[in-house]
Amino acid sequence: MPNGVAVVLLADRGFADGKLMQYLKENLNWHFRIGIKRSFHFQHQGQWRKVSSVQLQPGQVYCTPAVWVGKTKPYPKVYLAFAHDQQSGEPSTIVSDEPTSLQTFAQYRLRFQVEESFLDLKSNGFQLEASRIRDRFSLSQLCGVIALTMLVLQGVQVVATNQRRRVDPHWYRGMSYLKLGWNWIRLAVTEQWTIQLYWLLSGAPDPEPALASQRQLKHALKREFIVLSRFPAS
Repeated sequence: MPNGVAVVLLADRGFADGKLMQYLKENLNWHFRIGIKRSFHFQHQGQWRKVSSVQLQPGQVYCTPAVWVGKTKPYPKVYLAFAHDQQSGEPSTIVSDEPTSLQTFAQYRLRFQVEESFLDLKSNGFQLEASRIRDRFSLSQLCGVIALTMLVLQGVQVVATNQRRRVDPHWYRGMSYLKLGWNWIRLAVTEQWTIQLYWLLSGAPDPEPALASQRQLKHALKREFIVLSRFPAS
């Protein structure tokens, strides 16, 4: 990672682990926004509570002060953000190393812009888990090769040159760059086009972040929350 940049790890509930949080803070000096399960315990005003005990009405948000989480094996002191989404009807809880606010949920949603890449690494493309590699250096090298493959580079170029609609009919990008590159190569072979090779990934911001659907985008723009100033009743 470049020096002097702030790194924020965004992860789902499977990564809510105290050792990981401690390593991120003390060894890497990274920030994090991680979802946690409703079975987790946290200490509030000297009492241990379950995350599931916090009952919010749809559209409500509550952000805690610094708390301890993990009753049996206390984790580092963190901050929690509870929300009950009106659109999905689902409650969610995010743990953060920094004070939480409505912005915490906006930051966490950025994780879904790279969600399609997870599938590429598994059954949709590279079968990364099937490699059974455990060595960190070897795994880093393999991921570097994956990032620089012709398909990913081709997909990025397709989007950058505004040709995505030739291989993806959606108004918004829903496919990963690997899938776009794959479709473009197949189209080029069918149409007997010359396939250009690209050797460098741009460091510029993503020109067209992926969206799961237009409906989700519209719902995200309509979200309104009421932030509670007091701990909600159980």
